[in-house]
Amino acid sequence: MNKILTLLTILLLSTNALSEIEIKNFKKKNIEVIKFQVPDRKFPGKNDVVAQIHFPKKKSTKVPLIIHQHGSSRDGMKFKKWGGRTDEWGKRLIKAGLDRGYAVAVVDAFYKRKLQPQNKSKFPNAVFVSINLARIYSQDKRIEKSQIFFTGFSYGASQVLKFQDARIQSQNPFKAGVAGEPGCNIVSNPAKTNFATMIIKGEESHYYPIACENYYKMIKEVGNKIEYISIPKVNHFFSLNGKISKGVAVNGCSKNILIRYADGSFKFQDGTQSDRRGRFKCFTKEAAGGEKNRAKLDHAIALSLNFFDKYR
Repeated sequence: MNKILTLLTILLLSTNALSEIEIKNFKKKNIEVIKFQVPDRKFPGKNDVVAQIHFPKKKSTKVPLIIHQHGSSRDGMKFKKWGGRTDEWGKRLIKAGLDRGYAVAVVDAFYKRKLQPQNKSKFPNAVFVSINLARIYSQDKRIEKSQIFFTGFSYGASQVLKFQDARIQSQNPFKAGVAGEPGCNIVSNPAKTNFATMIIKGEESHYYPIACENYYKMIKEVGNKIEYISIPKVNHFFSLNGKISKGVAVNGCSKNILIRYADGSFKFQDGTQSDRRGRFKCFTKEAAGGEKNRAKLDHAIALSLNFFDKYR
């Protein structure tokens, strides 16, 4: 284990601020953990975020990179430094991605922000965490900067879909993205982009598929590259025999999704005008219950990697 602490300084373009970066290397395991700053207006003074990056062994050429954004529960694994965490999708993606020759980075957008799954209205705009991480590693001689990809599960999947937004597109460092089990109840009005996207849904998800089916059609009508896959008989966690339990979910607008526009306005799909407060109409007291056997999660991750392989 190499305990050399590297201090770097980089201009994070999305924040226009100088930020100090710390990188901890674990060379024997081909892992490094990075701490950097991405300010969010919801968390004044708490700018630090962390990510853990895994590299394939014995690679003499540059490798593609996948960056993963966790869902509301970071229940997969703990990072080797600074206490960061990711979800089960991120944990399994690391092994599967490394086996196919990808470097895999898992980010923790909740780091030291004291967030729990029920705090959904307080979640950060985490898309900028992955944008900044991609920019940092696009300058790394080990990474092929033209082949950086993005995945996210649940809340993380909603960050992937933000690249349909014209305001986010101009900052997009990614070639393609996979949204695993997004809610699709509050979405950006899609604008034309070259960013290729796949949506993967569980047929029995409490984030009812009709919302993402409608959003898929909206994206397709714009002419963007979009694929939609439904996995039969599984719930939000890609588990079998799922149930609905008590919790917090943003699934109350499934049949009439709330759309945010580039000018900052909001409108429901049926044409009803709204504003940011309209998002609270989409909150319910539902959650995914039952045993988390995640029987089809590896299948969903394989579908994601197959999708990225097409763009390598």
